[in-house]
Amino acid sequence: METIAVYKEERVKVYTITEKADLALALLRFPANKTEQWGLHIDSFAAHTKRFELVTCHASDKARTELHLLLEQNDSNELSDTLSELIKDEPNTAFTLKQPVNILYLFGPHFQDRYGIVDIAFNALLKNGIDILVSGCAGTSMYFVTSKSQSGKGLKVLTDTFLIPTTI
Repeated sequence: METIAVYKEERVKVYTITEKADLALALLRFPANKTEQWGLHIDSFAAHTKRFELVTCHASDKARTELHLLLEQNDSNELSDTLSELIKDEPNTAFTLKQPVNILYLFGPHFQDRYGIVDIAFNALLKNGIDILVSGCAGTSMYFVTSKSQSGKGLKVLTDTFLIPTTI
């Protein structure tokens, strides 16, 4: 016999919600059979940047892959120049750079154990007209990349939607 429990909070509790500003979002689209090659290129870029704030990759279909790299704006020119040079001789490969963008972070606890939290965040942002350029989730974290102009409103929407308990 299996017991299933459902836990519902009136306002979902999170540890914190933060924003990081003035980033650049690089989007690279390439044939799926070139994933290993582009992975090696991206690995070599890491040596030239302070860090990537977020890296997501997904297949838009079986033939194409999309790679999103979020990095500091001051590292974006070198990355852009390098990628533009690399894709010249690569058929069906494209690169775009969006900047400035900001990222909104939500931290824990254990989102994977609490059904529907991602849905609550997405719905709150979309209902309030916030365009999500890229998102990602991991165990205790959610990431939403927005345009710089929408980030402040997005942060307010999330802080109004979620509860951050405080200790006195």
